[in-house]
Amino acid sequence: MSVTPSSKTVADVMVRRPKTLAADATVADARSALEHSSVKLLLLVDGGRFRGAVSEIPADADPRDAVLTYADAEPPVATPDVTVSAALDRLEHKPSGRLVVLDDQELLLGLVCLTTDGKGFCGTPTPAVPDSDMRSP
Repeated sequence: MSVTPSSKTVADVMVRRPKTLAADATVADARSALEHSSVKLLLLVDGGRFRGAVSEIPADADPRDAVLTYADAEPPVATPDVTVSAALDRLEHKPSGRLVVLDDQELLLGLVCLTTDGKGFCGTPTPAVPDSDMRSP
């Protein structure tokens, strides 16, 4: 996985207004949101407070069920001051390439999103970085 220099923090690379769903959304609502190829992780909120993240829904889930029922047990999270290197370590084995950014009150601040090729971050310009500043797998 290639990344930007390690001196950056999550605040430097996060999407500040990620798409969200209300915590009381149904499975049908969530399936509709997941139809978009760029959506890899659904962020469920109550107001601004983070309630859960859903990366997949079982095929046999009832469309009327609350999607919160299928929230991931331990979504990868970070605070804005975490270094990019540490954030990437948390994402190392997460197929969604997404990291939820929260404050200490569990308010959703943003989302770190790796591009499909793993060489940049969604929603941020990809800077030219010398190979010596890149981290590889």
